[in-house]
Amino acid sequence: MALPLTDRAVGTALAAGPAYNTSALVWPVGRRGGRSPTRAERRALRSRRRRWLRKHGRAHGDLAVVGAIIENCRRGRLANRCGHPACPECADALQRLFVDATRCFIRSQPNQGWVRVSIILPGPETGEQPDFVAAGELARTILRQAGVTVGVLGIDASWNEDHRQERGEAGRFASHVCLHLYGLIPAANSLAVKAALKRLIPATDAAPRPVHTKPWDGSPAAIAYALKGEFQRRQTIERFDTKRGRLVRTTRDRPLTVAQQVQAVRALDRAGLAGRMVLVGLRFELSETGRLRLTPTN
Repeated sequence: MALPLTDRAVGTALAAGPAYNTSALVWPVGRRGGRSPTRAERRALRSRRRRWLRKHGRAHGDLAVVGAIIENCRRGRLANRCGHPACPECADALQRLFVDATRCFIRSQPNQGWVRVSIILPGPETGEQPDFVAAGELARTILRQAGVTVGVLGIDASWNEDHRQERGEAGRFASHVCLHLYGLIPAANSLAVKAALKRLIPATDAAPRPVHTKPWDGSPAAIAYALKGEFQRRQTIERFDTKRGRLVRTTRDRPLTVAQQVQAVRALDRAGLAGRMVLVGLRFELSETGRLRLTPTN
């Protein structure tokens, strides 16, 4: 079966090789602005991922298949990359392609301001498996309904748990997978878009602020975050705020459990190369030199 045009363009650009140059394009990582991982660190992470897949592939046949794909990544020649989104090196290169194409497109729009938008998407229901492709379709529908005509975004996932012991079990939300849309939209009309998004996605106890916007400062980190490779288990807790004199809600990150890691790998496997990318009014194409670029659809 023929691949969709976006997957074909992204796959061709990835196979060309330059995106694997970890020093060609870097950005601060995480809340504290740490450095991007080096090539050696990515290779070490891929080795750990292979060992993890071999171990758990004994009980889960589909993980063994993914493990075999990643095992053969870069065997013999640079061009023999696996291109699997669960491969740390290929996911890192894919993220770099996404950042490079987005920055080039934004530079071609010098009179356009941009806003970072963060949206907690509705669903999946408690116990359901994360589905990046279905979430992407939902995201495009919601964005268009809110009046977004151009957007470059990606979908992140976190496994959210409520650890507010003071509330008791009845007062805490159920553990669930949270799919988080993050990216850039034009600043023009962004206030109206934000208001429309808030109407379309009401607040809940699990997501009290499902919509957030902020002017983009030009940092590539905001673009890269949309396709960050490592997922987290996010625990909601309460801590005492001395200034306010009361308990306030906050979160802490923890590594995924084995069961959550299995869900994450399966979700990435189903999504494929471009399954976490959400484009509105744009599409990926290859330039004459083979560089991935974003072009308007109209």
